[in-house]
Amino acid sequence: MPSKKRKQLSSKQIVMITLIILGIGTLMLVASILLSPSPVTFGENAVVEQNAQGRNDGAEKNTQSQSLAGQTDVANSTVTGSESAQKPQSQTNTSGQTASDKQTGSVVVIPLTGNTSASGGSQAQTSTSSSVSGSNTASSGNTGTGSGSGQSAATSQASASSGSSATASATSATATKPKSNGAKLVFVFDDAGHNLNQLEPFLNLPFKVVIAVLPGLPHSAEAAAAARKAGKQVILHQPMQAVNLSVDPGPSAIKPDMHTYEIEEIVRKNLAEIGPVVGLNNHEGSLITATQSAIGAVLDVCQAENIFFLDSRTNAETKAPQAALERGMKIYERDIFLDNEPGRDDIIAMIKKGLAVADKKGHAIMIGHVWSDGLAAIISEMYPDLVAQGYELTDISGLD
Repeated sequence: MPSKKRKQLSSKQIVMITLIILGIGTLMLVASILLSPSPVTFGENAVVEQNAQGRNDGAEKNTQSQSLAGQTDVANSTVTGSESAQKPQSQTNTSGQTASDKQTGSVVVIPLTGNTSASGGSQAQTSTSSSVSGSNTASSGNTGTGSGSGQSAATSQASASSGSSATASATSATATKPKSNGAKLVFVFDDAGHNLNQLEPFLNLPFKVVIAVLPGLPHSAEAAAAARKAGKQVILHQPMQAVNLSVDPGPSAIKPDMHTYEIEEIVRKNLAEIGPVVGLNNHEGSLITATQSAIGAVLDVCQAENIFFLDSRTNAETKAPQAALERGMKIYERDIFLDNEPGRDDIIAMIKKGLAVADKKGHAIMIGHVWSDGLAAIISEMYPDLVAQGYELTDISGLD
């Protein structure tokens, strides 16, 4: 039998079949894409979005926390100064927003003080706007009216404090609750005798003081007489040599080359000029008071004349306590020098230190000088408040 020949595909047929297969595959791919569900954000994109949300939440909480902290700080703070204390004041603008708003970027954080009513009932509001309205602040202090934001409450309080400090009186510097402990204050004013004009303001003080008069000056006896007439306690301000030998202690002074009998003679001579007196203290004398034999000679005269000795303590190494102990004597010691620094604030500060000493041991002896400008006026201003606090202003004899 004759064999059959296979029919072969032409080139055109092969190309046609290939195109059909490719077309079917393309259609299936397109169909699978079109029929698949909508994509959902997973993985990294979701983490980024979540982190972004977390940062937003954290920033909001931080802002709220800062606002509440600001509210607490303002509510609890007190403007104080060395002479005055004032309640903090808040200012409001015409929209009811506090003028003490603190603005950072586009976020305004409003710390509120006192009783506050605001829309939504919040005490501290955070807004993405550069201004916030509808928040009304009622403060326990005085409320002013102004405009503009970005002013700091701390700034306004500091301004109020500095203003009041500049005008505060010496009375307010000691204004405290009455102590009523009966602590005694003794004010001693040295160096009288140069002239009477310097002395007069101290003689006009309405309480007991001690006037220490230098000997051998043109107005020594006259100053002592004027002080006694004014009802003030008078003592001899005995000049003595200082450690610095170039310092001249003045006329009728005790010098380091004197014998003890010479010291006694010059002290008695000065007592006769200034007397009658109830005591004496040293003028200068850092060298003499540190020499036990010399200061002992002074104490011998005091004991014989039945007058007291007040150690001005111009030298921490003073031997007066030891010399007094040997003689069975009681002496007094200075606690405070008032006017080593002549400024008003410095003098007030030293008086306040004296009050602290008196509170601790029951009395304080404070020494100033009649040539100190304004000293008498400062003490006179403080006097009513000192009495109101329970202090007793007296002289040395009042300590017994």
